[in-house]
Amino acid sequence: MVSMPCSPMAMLVYFDAYSLWAVLTAMAVGFCLGLGVHILTKDEEGLPTLDLGTSFAFGPAILSLAGFIMGVLWIDTLASEVVGIVSLTSKLLSLPPSLVGLTLLAVGSSLGDAFGNPSMARRGHASTALTACFAGPLFNMLISMAAGFGSFFAREGVTRTQVQFTPDIALGVGCLVIYNIVVAAVGILNKSRIPEKFYLFARAWYAMYIIIACLLGITGLV
Repeated sequence: MVSMPCSPMAMLVYFDAYSLWAVLTAMAVGFCLGLGVHILTKDEEGLPTLDLGTSFAFGPAILSLAGFIMGVLWIDTLASEVVGIVSLTSKLLSLPPSLVGLTLLAVGSSLGDAFGNPSMARRGHASTALTACFAGPLFNMLISMAAGFGSFFAREGVTRTQVQFTPDIALGVGCLVIYNIVVAAVGILNKSRIPEKFYLFARAWYAMYIIIACLLGITGLV
């Protein structure tokens, strides 16, 4: 009930769309959504099904989609603040931004996968967990990066920008490509199965990458 009237207002804050009519419209939409949920909910634990005579429950699906959209907005807002914190930390400690990014920012942005994927694996969904490990970075590279560049081009009014291929980026790309090749080769050679002790190689490979990247950042080669 509380999230229904608050969600439209939160979207106004996110899109920075402050005006009298926008605020009044958001308040009216939120009030209608909250009132609708209150009227259609039959008990304290159940959600309005709104099956419309079919076997599909449209009510929970719509609320889940709305929750997903609001979650994306919150994640984007918090991610922007995290970037600011990382930049401030790198300036206060006189550290290269790339060094702080590949440690604090990388670990912070991966905490969800670090806890969620092992949980799925322990519940017997090993294939889903393994797929999620690759789907997350793939989404970031193909969708998030494209959206970021698209927003930058639209704001600056340009169609291209120069990107520096620094040694730390080259190191990350090389380690990622080699690791993916190793995972694919091991899976093929073991009849689509990953050996139990493969995690030792994965941790050692990541530790090697972090050590080399930190040395590059500390020595000023990036």
